[in-house]
Parts: sequence; C-alpha cells; structure tokens
Amino acid sequence: MKDEAIHIILFLLFITVLPLPGLGYEQPVDIKPDTLTVHVLGTAEDSRFEPKSIRVKPGETVRFEVKEGMHTVTAYHPDNRRDLRIPKDAPSFDSGILTAGDTWYLNITYSGEYNYFCMPHERMGHVGKIISNNTNSNNTSTNYKN
Repeated sequence: MKDEAIHIILFLLFITVLPLPGLGYEQPVDIKPDTLTVHVLGTAEDSRFEPKSIRVKPGETVRFEVKEGMHTVTAYHPDNRRDLRIPKDAPSFDSGILTAGDTWYLNITYSGEYNYFCMPHERMGHVGKIISNNTNSNNTSTNYKN
C-alpha cells in the first residue's frame, strides 16, 4: 500500500512538472483555427518577422512561432522604454526571450496599429506591425515603413 501511494505521488509530480515549454512565456489563450501566425526568423542581420505586417480584427489572436535564433516580441510602449506606438488603451506587451521552437500568443483587443520589435535585433530593423480594424482580416503585407 505504501509503495502504491509513493508511485501515485511520483506520477502526479511528474505530470505537473512535465509541461514546461517556453519556460512560462506563453500566454494562455483559446486557439482558434484561423489564428494568424507570424514566423520569427534569423540570427543576426537577417532577423525578421514574416510577414512583417498583418491585418486582424479586434478580438483575434496572433501566434508568433520562433523558427531560429533568440528573439522577443516587444511593444513600442513607455513600459518598454520606447515611445507609444500601439493603441493608447492597449496593454503593453513583451514576450520575454524566446528561442527556436517557442510559441507566444498575443490577443489583439483594440483597433489601431500595434508596432513591435525584437529587443536584441531592433537596430538591425527587426520590427513588425499589426493593423487591427473591423475590415478584411488575414490580409498580409510586407510593405512596412518604420
């Protein structure tokens, strides 16, 4: 009986510790089949978000998938020591350091432009934009102007 109790306790500990992907940087969200994905690519001068600019509707979620390198998805916001370049009522965001294989989700709550950058690669032009309004979603453009 004592051995069985120990096995049960060990099993419960194992299943509670097992799911640690991304070291807690993921935000819990309900994933919808039409969630838009931005790939985070590059390791230095070639670092980039693909697509660089996307259109979504308020209430949609954007999934950031890191394919290579070490990156962040960080809002242009005073909380991140940058000028405000997201809707004024929208909360600031920062994914923390993400590495290859990590996924991070951002819920878009307000209409407007959400400008973001990768902290280690901002000076190399690693920036992106989400345009949120109630018109056509799923439109992508790579014509982002900083």
